[in-house]
Amino acid sequence: MENLDDFVEFFEYSRKHRASGPRCYLRDFSNPFEKYSAAEFHSRFGFTQNAVKNILMPLLEPDLKATSRRGLPFPPEIMVLLTLRYFATGSFQKLDSNDMNICQQSMSRIVTRVATALAKKMKKYVKFPSRFEDVNKVKRLFYNIANFPGVIGCIDCTHIKIKNPGGLSSEVFRNSTGYFSINVQAVVGPSLEFYNMVSRWPGSTHDSFIYNHSALKQQLDSGNIQGVLLGDNDYSVSNVLLTPFLSPNSHAQEKYNQSHNMTRNVVERAFDVWKKKFPCLQEGMAIKIETVVAVVCACATLHNISLQICETLNSDEELVDLDLSQENNNSGSLFRQSLVDKYFE
Repeated sequence: MENLDDFVEFFEYSRKHRASGPRCYLRDFSNPFEKYSAAEFHSRFGFTQNAVKNILMPLLEPDLKATSRRGLPFPPEIMVLLTLRYFATGSFQKLDSNDMNICQQSMSRIVTRVATALAKKMKKYVKFPSRFEDVNKVKRLFYNIANFPGVIGCIDCTHIKIKNPGGLSSEVFRNSTGYFSINVQAVVGPSLEFYNMVSRWPGSTHDSFIYNHSALKQQLDSGNIQGVLLGDNDYSVSNVLLTPFLSPNSHAQEKYNQSHNMTRNVVERAFDVWKKKFPCLQEGMAIKIETVVAVVCACATLHNISLQICETLNSDEELVDLDLSQENNNSGSLFRQSLVDKYFE
């Protein structure tokens, strides 16, 4: 009985006095900005210290900064670096979370929050050029690749691997190759930058279906985007989306196909660079579908930011453009043949 009385007395004392002093926390962060050399930092996080401090942090800190100290929130710098590290590994298990005393559940919440903040910035960085001189510069750069005129972008889809999402509708995410994925449509510019991205469709969705149900098609058909896209034969040829000839029957059509393939190669290269920089896109993300979509958009945003940091494009060469206004009434096949006759004979 005496032991019980002692315990009750101790409990009452603790309850009265526990709010009077500072609470103790075991969380302790090492400083990655000081811990790693410049080369080590870049290899681990994909960006330099200066890029993180001067570009990413001003962009994201307003969305990540805690409004109170309740629960001892994570510093925004740590949240961004942990998310970049996840993008570079594709697995929570491969993260060095123990170095920062952070559990896997907290890691998952951090990645979701930072990826969502980055995804909200995508429209600012992933967009078509709008100024007349910028549009002409893009067409000029595409023309310099293989003399294909009037190109404003190259379109294709790529599959982002995910784990089996489970549930009754999980099979719609299984693609034709047999694994689970999100089918992501992207339009790429001449310097491997993303101009447009759609990342909400499950892996079983066909490329042409995604394009036909996209706002991009409406913008091209209405003339809001000036120029033509180059795509493979998963798409239907039209006045604004040109595909190769399946069976070329003239030297001019063969030249057209060769120029088309060489120019459209930028989209394959962009996907390759993108996935190598962010291996999470290949590993198979074991997170909610909504978070996968956010991660895809976040990585597209970071990809374009990375290219902008290193952008050194300059060109004053003469622009060779298409006169689209005279061809708008033609079918896609007739428009393509008229282009062959005019530019590839």
